[in-house]
Amino acid sequence: MRGAKSASATVALALCITCPAHAQSVGWGRLEGTITDSVHARPLAGAHVVAVATGSRSDVPRQVTSDSAGRYQIDSLPLGRYIVGLESALLDSLEITLSPREVTVSPGRVATLDLAVPPAAKLRAAECPGVALPKETGVVYGRVVSAETESPLAGAVVVLQWRELALWDAAGGKMLHPIASARTASITTDDGGWYHACGVPTGTWVSLQVQQKGRVGPVLRTLVDDTLGIVLRHVSFSASTAHGSKDFADTTRIAPFTGTATLTGFVRGLAETPIPSAEVYVLGTRSSAVTDAQGSYTLSGLPAGTHELEVRRIGYSLEDAWVELRNDVTTRSDVRLQRSVNLDSIRVVATRTRYKEFAEHQRRSPGGRFLGPEQIQRMHASRTSDIIRSIPGFIVEDRISGRTRVYAAGMDRPCLVNIAIDGFSGWGNDPDAFSVDDVNPRYLGAIELYQGGVIGGPPELDKGCGTIVIWTKR
Repeated sequence: MRGAKSASATVALALCITCPAHAQSVGWGRLEGTITDSVHARPLAGAHVVAVATGSRSDVPRQVTSDSAGRYQIDSLPLGRYIVGLESALLDSLEITLSPREVTVSPGRVATLDLAVPPAAKLRAAECPGVALPKETGVVYGRVVSAETESPLAGAVVVLQWRELALWDAAGGKMLHPIASARTASITTDDGGWYHACGVPTGTWVSLQVQQKGRVGPVLRTLVDDTLGIVLRHVSFSASTAHGSKDFADTTRIAPFTGTATLTGFVRGLAETPIPSAEVYVLGTRSSAVTDAQGSYTLSGLPAGTHELEVRRIGYSLEDAWVELRNDVTTRSDVRLQRSVNLDSIRVVATRTRYKEFAEHQRRSPGGRFLGPEQIQRMHASRTSDIIRSIPGFIVEDRISGRTRVYAAGMDRPCLVNIAIDGFSGWGNDPDAFSVDDVNPRYLGAIELYQGGVIGGPPELDKGCGTIVIWTKR
């Protein structure tokens, strides 16, 4: 139905708006109804309804937009049968087209046709037909194309990886040990370059990488929203800038990606005010820049394909986005940052009491720092690691693999801070067992931060370099 949008349709709509109400005569009729957003259980405002006459008639398609209550009305329609389509920003973002409905406009009567965006479960089922998706899982889908030719890549492998936390009963119910393990899923693209990864967990960061003929692209990160449970992610793969490897984890040890692409743009605030001194990176590359007084930046020597752009500035929440780069081409990507609250070295005291362990630790640990729900919410952080960056005494290191590490500041050697989630320590043979970014900021309830050896800190969690304890929402 997207093809029904045209300049002539817009003109016809404008002329219809001026028609008087008594124009609904014997040879004309009216179509009206309501539109519901079933995903969010509310009326859908701003959706487009397009009515096209059937048969041999050549009437101009008619289009209207639903109001704040989700209502729409098309006046002065010639009598007959119509095919009615629905378009909305949500459906467009997912590249989903609903099947049109048919309605008959009869003389002297008002035709009623209520429309709706299907519930999230039906949208997920449409992308994963015949697959029973467990609770708190969704789908990541999209198309993989060549960055050199723009043609679809059939037979490419899309690898997704995420971390899962499980509890292991080590002593017959007397002792539970947390196990953080990496989960991997691989999907091969079809003849059109499309992939569908069904059963991906919602509310957690998922790393995605394209592999083809023994070469791998960069690791990209995405998040499946827990309300909709669907993410559309198109990816372009550059054979000329990819690295030779068959292992997803090898990107932590290979050289940075390089190429001849250029990325430029402006970093502004929500009021279009230029933001100077913002740091701009393309992850997995050596290229970085700092915005000038006009908020402008330019990065060169970049690899072709889909890459992750990250922009950070003290006083603003981190912003990241996927960008499409091509060799010998300058691409523009403007970024808007939102102001956030930055904490200094003053101890922040939480007032909520539903986190009993958190409140108890706060009472007995004068040397710790404690962030409650209100403080966390005011920071508007995109990643949990951005909250940690604002706390003195800790150094955050972003790794190409997406596993963020936190080190103790002021040490003469790298000293890895232990991360605990809901009281369970991730420390073990794997230093990346838990990462602060394993928990999305929207699910943060409270955070405790202890430097190594601090008085009153949890000794069972402190391995000598400090501890960060994350409590998820309850």
